[in-house]
Amino acid sequence: MRRGVPLLLAVLAVAGCGGRTTPRAVQHMRQAKPCETPASTRARAKLRADVAAIRRAADLKTSDTLKGNAAVNAATDRFRLDVEQAPIPLVEQNTFINKAAAALVGACEQCFQALEAARPIPAIAHGARCA
Repeated sequence: MRRGVPLLLAVLAVAGCGGRTTPRAVQHMRQAKPCETPASTRARAKLRADVAAIRRAADLKTSDTLKGNAAVNAATDRFRLDVEQAPIPLVEQNTFINKAAAALVGACEQCFQALEAARPIPAIAHGARCA
């Protein structure tokens, strides 16, 4: 029994050496994200403006909800190009596509389908993080 006590104390002392105040997972999350750059900040602002443009265009009168109107088509095309070129994480790209698709509901079915087809779901599923 007496030999076990010093061994226990030694194990506890070694376990405490070099210990972290926060777990590795928390420290990893606090580090700068690899996709955070000034370009990604500009891209997010551009995508927010594109979604707002889609929302405004979707509010305009449309005679054919399958094809939409010229403003909806132009805004959707601009958004798709910008989201494809944006240096942001794929999950965030998917979130922006969700917002744009929600703005399009009832205004242009083909535009909605184009956004659905542009989702980066397979890349996200296979572990890709950045575009």
